[in-house]
Amino acid sequence: MNIRSLKIVLLILLMVVSTTAVSSSCTLLENLMIKVNGSGDPGGGNTGSTAASIDNNTDNSLSGGSNSESGNTAPLAIMDIYQQNSNGYYIEAGNPVHFTAENSSDTDGDILEYRWEIENTGPINGMDQEHIFTELGKYTITLIVSDGKDQSLAKRQIEVIEIGGSIIIEAEHSLTVEIQYVFENMGPGDVEDLFCLIEVPQTHHPYQVVMDRRSNYEKGNQLFNDEFNIIAQFNLGKLAQGKSKTAYINCDVALYEYDYADIGGAASYEFGDTDLDDYTKSEYFIDSDSNIIKSAARAAAGQEKDPLVIAEKLYDLVAATLDYDHSVLENGKFGFNYASQVLQNGKGVCTDYSVLYTALCRAAGIPAMIVQGIPVFSILNEPGKELSYGHAWVEIKLPGYGWIPVDVTSEEDFMEYNYFLNLQTYKGSGVFHKSLKIDGENYYPAGFYYTWTGESEPNIVQRISYRVKGLDTSELKVSRESSFLDNISAVLSEYNAAINHINNAHKQGWTFNDPEDIAIEETFLQRLIELSTGLKNISGSGSFSQGHNGLIEISNDIIYHKDNQISCMKSGDYDCSILKYNDFNDSVNELFEYFNEMVDSYNEKY
Repeated sequence: MNIRSLKIVLLILLMVVSTTAVSSSCTLLENLMIKVNGSGDPGGGNTGSTAASIDNNTDNSLSGGSNSESGNTAPLAIMDIYQQNSNGYYIEAGNPVHFTAENSSDTDGDILEYRWEIENTGPINGMDQEHIFTELGKYTITLIVSDGKDQSLAKRQIEVIEIGGSIIIEAEHSLTVEIQYVFENMGPGDVEDLFCLIEVPQTHHPYQVVMDRRSNYEKGNQLFNDEFNIIAQFNLGKLAQGKSKTAYINCDVALYEYDYADIGGAASYEFGDTDLDDYTKSEYFIDSDSNIIKSAARAAAGQEKDPLVIAEKLYDLVAATLDYDHSVLENGKFGFNYASQVLQNGKGVCTDYSVLYTALCRAAGIPAMIVQGIPVFSILNEPGKELSYGHAWVEIKLPGYGWIPVDVTSEEDFMEYNYFLNLQTYKGSGVFHKSLKIDGENYYPAGFYYTWTGESEPNIVQRISYRVKGLDTSELKVSRESSFLDNISAVLSEYNAAINHINNAHKQGWTFNDPEDIAIEETFLQRLIELSTGLKNISGSGSFSQGHNGLIEISNDIIYHKDNQISCMKSGDYDCSILKYNDFNDSVNELFEYFNEMVDSYNEKY
């Protein structure tokens, strides 16, 4: 077991003309702009060029300067950087950092080209980029925006440093998750321009690492929505009646079983933490400002001030109030309900649980957001390791912990050992509205779209499947330890059977030093030796290795006391035989009590 360390990146704005103030957390950080006229090397400094700086807190509308020789106005280069858990100065290393030039502009209306230069890597073209910093140190990021005649650049220096974490990694699992969407045209007629949008998993330390992705979409169609989730656009084109087409993404990932470190003591949020504003508001179906939600949150929290304790009370409220609505899964009619409606209905599926918990947390002043993804543990327990629907849970921000996942639908104890292996694909409330812009049109971040000719719209059937390969439930630590305890229980049942057998073998009122009775006890001793060997040979103890050794030690004591009892019987020492029998009996009771304590520990942990 190890406490997984996290790294962060210190964002420092490069001083070009004047020092630029930095905006607050989880917002897009706009950078300095340097305009370079002509086609000279932008990396050569500011010689022969004009430069301007942008104050992120005030003026974001500076235009590029005019080139008097060509009459062209140079574009305005603006670099925006985003990563969750960033407060504007620090971002975690090992997690994706999103760079975008979408706020760059050109007053002449020219088509712009974008080039990114990230220190220690080659140049990358495109408006949006994703990068992961793994090495400590300082890096300079340069954005060059060109309209074909003139170009401008923006620079930023970042520093990668390391901090500790509050998540304890218990087990790591490598596996492949397959996402497949199949579209079949049932008619009447053909459809044109069919395309679909699929949420793409990305690295999110310390919970998941995406090592490789394989798909049948072009990288150029990879999009970022307004919350910087990755959306894959599959342009499937024409789909004739009676035909089908498939879009897929296969991801090699590492997922983790983990526990939460005890940071100790009540804590409060940092002063100026803008997540307290951004993620405690009412929005879409998360109606945290409704009277019924506010009243429920106040009643559950009572006089408590510690955000962690309040979050647990709200968790318990949701788990106690809602029943899982299996009829929704059976009829496949999924939809979104307002949190206040879910609370009154008293039932729902994972999205309803998550919407309600998010709203209650926000009403109590705890930053919270919806997360969607693929429930790997659930899939592993399905026939064929396949499901046709995803899963929803919540991330909340707690002092000392940062943003952590909470799966309230499980209804297990709050912040207990997490073995669900949920693979995040989308984070934020953008899933509830048309948050993705493509060619000037707004779209939901998941779904499919098409056009057709004729009076009747063709019926397009969509079949979704999530599959898991390369992992079995028996490989999970929680499963291995459960299996280990089951195997121990089976051996202890054999102890019970052996004791009952020996009691039946002795005649009623048997004599302690009778040779026949001594022979029965000697046979019993050999069985005890076999059972002790069986205990020793059980593998997969995991975190119960110490407990396993304790059981073996007690089983040896049982053999020792039984052997001494038999010696006393052979010597005709009645008092000695009774004393050693009592020692034997005490050790047998100790064996079962010790095992029951291990079972209690397992149940408490998992």
